[in-house]
Amino acid sequence: MIQTKRLRLMPFEDAHFQAILNKNLEELGRLLNTITPTQWTTFKDMEEALPFFYDIYLQKGGKWASFFVVHTEDRELLGTCGFKGSPNEEGMVEIGYEIREDYRLQGLATEAAKGLMAYAFADSEVTKVWAHTLAFANPSSLMLKKLNFNFLGQFEDPEDGDIWRWEYTRQ
Repeated sequence: MIQTKRLRLMPFEDAHFQAILNKNLEELGRLLNTITPTQWTTFKDMEEALPFFYDIYLQKGGKWASFFVVHTEDRELLGTCGFKGSPNEEGMVEIGYEIREDYRLQGLATEAAKGLMAYAFADSEVTKVWAHTLAFANPSSLMLKKLNFNFLGQFEDPEDGDIWRWEYTRQ
């Protein structure tokens, strides 16, 4: 688990995947000790995204996989964040994050990203962190600028179309 000032980033485990696949939010909430609203994720279809998360979990174990974002004080499940795999041969890991709409613009995505970065750089293999955003100025790209990520350019992603790549190098 990664603890920040207002968040707990709790790693996905087998029982969590099963609860989501079974659409059993009550069980997911019990496992996480959270209030789990129907719209706890911004993914249009979590069942569609779940195989991607689960594959990383199975291949890399919990260390470089996905985390639930839980608001410590409210005990609300706010979304997910995590890594798209373990460090590559250059020591790079990629992060991703999503916060449900009713909790946005409170600095929580920034806090989750900082937690992921601290977790990543605690591993001596990691030399840089990448993040991708949609290819236009948006809250996520502004947040990455605020965290001193460097803009690397625009790239074509087979699934997402045009994206911007951002990089933060170990200090």
